[in-house]
Amino acid sequence: MKTIAIIFFSAIFIFPALAQNTASTAARLQVYVTKPDGSQTMMTSDGLSVTYDQLKLSGELMISTLVTGDADLSQILDSTLYDRITFSGTIPEGQFAFQSMVNAKFSVETDLFYGDRQSRILIDYDVSNRNTSLANTFSITCTGSISLANDLGISRDLGIADQVSFQYIQNVQTKNY
Repeated sequence: MKTIAIIFFSAIFIFPALAQNTASTAARLQVYVTKPDGSQTMMTSDGLSVTYDQLKLSGELMISTLVTGDADLSQILDSTLYDRITFSGTIPEGQFAFQSMVNAKFSVETDLFYGDRQSRILIDYDVSNRNTSLANTFSITCTGSISLANDLGISRDLGIADQVSFQYIQNVQTKNY
């Protein structure tokens, strides 16, 4: 029995497990809105938090971090009922796991939560990788769209198109030990 324990503990030191330490920067979010006259305006946030745990992703946007130069959008932001939007999803198996992949494009079906409202949206990922001897750095660009009425439950007329599109850009770095 003592021999088995010694072999087991020796194997731990001889064949170290690959552990990954994932560091994510805050994502830069851009939300594109169409006004009744057909013009487009934009809201931005540098405070979108998106984290990854293997194939699981989760994100949170505090509404207060959205900024815009458009007075109508500012009024809409000031009158929101809830202070955050959260989302979570699972990256399809084999698509992206912060390993040695070079480039990938895929979609993730994501659960979106706003107050007591839950909906599902699709987020399209475009991932590129810069792999060095020290770390893998992933540049992630995500795009999608949200229906204000169907996804967020906002049914009153806001003076903007119901469908808003978004894009966020993020860097994620992993180090192997």
